Parts: sequence; structure tokens; C-alpha cells
Amino acid sequence: MAHYRLEYILEKNRNGEATCRACFWRGWADSSRALQGMGGLPEPGGYDNARQHAHDHGYRYLEPLTSPSLSGDPHRVQCVYCERISAERLGDIGFGCSCQRNPRRERQTRNVSGPRTKDLLKDSGLPVLAWWDHDRNDQSVWDTATLRATRTAHWRCTDCQLKFTSRIRDMVTGARCPDCEAKRSAEWKAQYARYQNTPITEVPELLDAWDDEDDPVTVTVAGSGRLRKFRCPHGHHPRVSPLTYLASGCPVCRGNQTRQQQRDEAQADPAAYRINRELAAQWHPEKNGKIGLATVSPNSRRNLWWRDPDCGYEWQETPAVRDAGQRLRCPRCRTILDSLAFHYPEIAAEWAPGNPLTAWQVRPSGQTSFTPTWICSTNPGHTWQATLASRASGSACPQCRETGKSQIEIQHHTEAQAVFGNAASGQPVTSDAFVRRARWLVDITADLGDGRVIAIEYDGSYWHADKADIDTAKSLDLLAAGYLVVRLREHPLPPLHIEDARYREFVVYATAPDPAAVMTRVKAWTGSFTHR
Repeated sequence: MAHYRLEYILEKNRNGEATCRACFWRGWADSSRALQGMGGLPEPGGYDNARQHAHDHGYRYLEPLTSPSLSGDPHRVQCVYCERISAERLGDIGFGCSCQRNPRRERQTRNVSGPRTKDLLKDSGLPVLAWWDHDRNDQSVWDTATLRATRTAHWRCTDCQLKFTSRIRDMVTGARCPDCEAKRSAEWKAQYARYQNTPITEVPELLDAWDDEDDPVTVTVAGSGRLRKFRCPHGHHPRVSPLTYLASGCPVCRGNQTRQQQRDEAQADPAAYRINRELAAQWHPEKNGKIGLATVSPNSRRNLWWRDPDCGYEWQETPAVRDAGQRLRCPRCRTILDSLAFHYPEIAAEWAPGNPLTAWQVRPSGQTSFTPTWICSTNPGHTWQATLASRASGSACPQCRETGKSQIEIQHHTEAQAVFGNAASGQPVTSDAFVRRARWLVDITADLGDGRVIAIEYDGSYWHADKADIDTAKSLDLLAAGYLVVRLREHPLPPLHIEDARYREFVVYATAPDPAAVMTRVKAWTGSFTHR
């Protein structure tokens, strides 16, 4: 058994491929060993090593998927964070679960109350815009499509004018015409077949650079895959396949060219080519010798020393590895870079200690297997649940928030606090007993101190004139969850047809509000109501 996305299963079925990753990796391991002429070698260290390796990278080891377990064979593991079960090779286990991937934040800080913007395709300036078929696509799709949209759109090839459909995100990643791609693939296969029968001596570029011990007459451009020795005009001696050298040239020269380009760009904009400030704050002050922090590139593969300022843990890692994959801030504490605590300390200050993870272990816009609990910094008596994305988008304590609440509702909440002592405003509530919705926002809630909680709703005559159905559904859900329910119905709203001893309606008047008297009547009703 394993977990798969429905979209993944449908895509595999469309392509006629097997969905099961265990079967796929078993077949891959067998064919790989056969291709290399290797026999089955036991997994180094056995099951104990596999179990420890899984534990070190955030997995719970369940079982091997082959018997005996050979090198390259898959294992059944479960992510300890999202509980997803999957079939993984040991090498893939080292990358951790995809739920723990921590992409870089392009904008390191943002005003949490600022407007949210989407990366619209039409504003991207990408070449794929020339492929957009304005005649067949609706204008609304053009106006709203984002760069990562999974919806299907109509396109027209800029070369052969073929009209076809494809997902927007796939075209953004790499615009491909089905007909042109098929032609290019056929041409390459034909060229590859010719290369398999073409000796090195017939290709001047390869013959001039040939520095291998074998006679170039006996070696073909493609076919064997064996690495050969070449000598480039700059004196480097790379060992690559002839086809790779023909297509890409000397890998050493390419690397030098890339580094020089990065140095030139760094000189033009030094801030863009230095490691980010969070990594810089963990630079070990003593163990890196004469290496200066200002000279270290974010993509450096040099092993350097780091020290976590919170727990004091010291370790070696390259900047490139530190800023890829899970992007751990501290491998011992399992904290991450670009965490909620780093970018939004004012929000992290309201993170409840009872949450399974700390604010240093979650991303501001990440998803968690639980809905985080928050404690209001203004009034610690206020607690609520909200997703990380909603908090990073600007949501705050619902009980302190006045936006979206009428003045008369605020006045009734104030009187409810005076009468009940601990009334909350705008509290989100959830329950397995709810049928209509998974969550409701209740105008006023108060703990009666005897195990009962009362939910009070204020129904304005204007806003609730045509909401009898939803008001009834909300009341029934709250009653099913065990709440006492009171609705303050503004005249001339008709009563709701709810027959339950724990439900009561009071008529109130917008032209003559008296919140103090109303809450006193509600309190009297709760006192006369027998707790069953």
C-alpha cells in the first residue's frame, strides 16, 4: 500500500505506464544491474542501516520491498510529518519527503497586511505568450491564468501553426508543439543511428581533440557510452563520451566560463551573489580559517563550518547543499531556513507552545498536517486556529478584530463580557458533528463554567433577510456539536423553525437597541435551562 495523487494516477494511466512505484523501482534496479553486468549485491549495512538512514531523513522505516534487499532496490517508508507512504530507494530517501522541500523565498520579507498579487501569465513577458490562441481561448482565461495554472488552454505553434491543447504550466516550463517535437525526435533518432556507425576519424572536431589510447578508427561517435580522453585547445584533458564532447565541448572550459560570468555579475551587483543573511548569521567565526564570508558564493561546493546561534550545534556543509532541498537551518533541531519565525517574528510570537512543530520548523506559506493554534499577543486569553497562509496574508486574532463586525454586534459582545465574564467574538469553531460546513464563525461564544458553551448569533434584518436556510443550518450544526444556541433576530425577521430545548430566539430592535437588557435575558435563560 502507498499514497498517490489522483492526478498522478490518471496521468500514468493516460500514458500506459504502471502506477506502482515499488514495481517501477524493482524493474529499474534489475535492468540497471543487467546493463552494467552486475550481480545482485546486498544493501550495505543491511536492514539496520536502511532503517537508520530513513530515520535520519524524516522517514519511518516500514519494510524492504524485495527479499533479499539488493543494492538499488526500493523500501517502503512513511514520512513522519505528512504520514505519506511511498516506495523509495535509499538514495532518494536521502532527499527527504517532498512535503519537507523548502523552496527559496524570492521576496524575503513582506508587509503581512500588504496586498497579495498573482504571477499572471499575460504579465510574464515569456516567449510562450506568442503561442497563445486568442481566437479559441476565452478572454477570462487570458485575464486570470497564472504561471502555475494546471488548466488546459488552446495554443498555436509559432513554426507550423498547428493548433493543440496543453496545460498552461507545462507550456510555461517548455513550449512544445506535438508535431514539431515528433519531427525533432525522429531526426535525432536518425542522426544517432548514423553516429553509431560513424568513426571518430570522420568528425574533424573529435579527431583534432582525440587523446585516447584507442585507435580513433575503431571508435564510433555513439554506441558504447564508454568515456574517452580528449584534449581541448586550452590544455584540459576531460574524460567524456565522444557524443557529449561533440555536443557540449570541454566541461572544464564550460565551468570556467560559468564561474567567470558569475564573477562579472557579482562585481556588477555584489548583494545578489552573496549567501543570504540567515546563512551568514550561522557562519562559524573560528573554524573557517582565512576564508572570508564576503568571498563565499551561494553555489559554492566547498565544505565550510557553521554554528547554530540557538543550540550551539556545529557542523560542516557546503553553501550549495545548505540552500537546496529541505534547506535546514539546523540539522540537529530540524529547523528550516526562511521559516515563519525568521521572516514574521511578530506572528511567531503568537505560535502556541502546544503545536507539534515550532515556528522555526514551518514556512510562512507552507502546509501542515495540523491546523496551528495561536495565542493572541494582545490578550493571552484569546486562542484560535488558523492556517499559516492566512496568518502570513494578514489575518489576526478574530476576537480582537473589528473589521467585518457591525457596531451593534460589538456592543452586544461588550455586554456579553460583562454578563458572562469570558465571552469571545468571531470565534471559529469546528466539530466532527458539523454537516453543512467544516467550520463556522460564531458572533459570540461564552463558557458557562459547567461544561456548557453558549453560541450567540446577531441576525440583522438587512443582511439576514434571505438567509433563513443558512442560519438554520448553522444553528443545527452548533446544536449537534453540543452548544446552547441563542439567535438575536432583528424585527421584522421571521423566526426559524427549530425545535430544540437548547435553542432560543430573542427579538431585538435596530431602532431601540438595548444590549445590556438582552444579555441579561440570555443569562437568565441559561440559568433556568436544565443541563441534561
